[in-house]
Amino acid sequence: MKRRLLTAFITITILMVTTPFALATDYKIKVVVPDGKKSKEADAVLRISKETFEVLIEKEKFEANNKKLAFSDLKTADYSYSKKPVLSTGGAIATAILVGVFVLPFLFMKKKNHWLTVQTEDQFAVMKLDKNNFRAIIAEFETHGVEVKEVFEEDKKDKDKNDKDVKMKTGTSDDDTDSDTR
Repeated sequence: MKRRLLTAFITITILMVTTPFALATDYKIKVVVPDGKKSKEADAVLRISKETFEVLIEKEKFEANNKKLAFSDLKTADYSYSKKPVLSTGGAIATAILVGVFVLPFLFMKKKNHWLTVQTEDQFAVMKLDKNNFRAIIAEFETHGVEVKEVFEEDKKDKDKNDKDVKMKTGTSDDDTDSDTR
């Protein structure tokens, strides 16, 4: 009798401890949410399950911005370590269209952070990851078949510099192209 009770207790304990981990993994993050004409960072939980991930905002005020996205629907996933989220060229255009004015406060940030920006056809999420969990989160996304592109601040500067160099070598400028169309 004691042996059965002990076996049942151990089985129940193991199931209680391992079941939540098998179902989903939670990470503490911050997510950028619109707040009137500004944007704010809100505490959130990134819950990763087998086929989807959820961004669950802790404050009731911002719960309408909770997201549930399928890994298979992701068009881009950009990781950056910078003062503000840095996006790949395609991601920047799509986010600018979707976000608009809400990105402006990031222009004034000073401290470098780990950012993950994900986009589907019609939704996006800008997440600030913790220094202790960013590697695990990126690994989770890659394990689920998502290519996470690392974007550097220098990439954008180098691209702008290369564009200027090409214009100088070809002898064209923005003004020249405008005058040709007149």
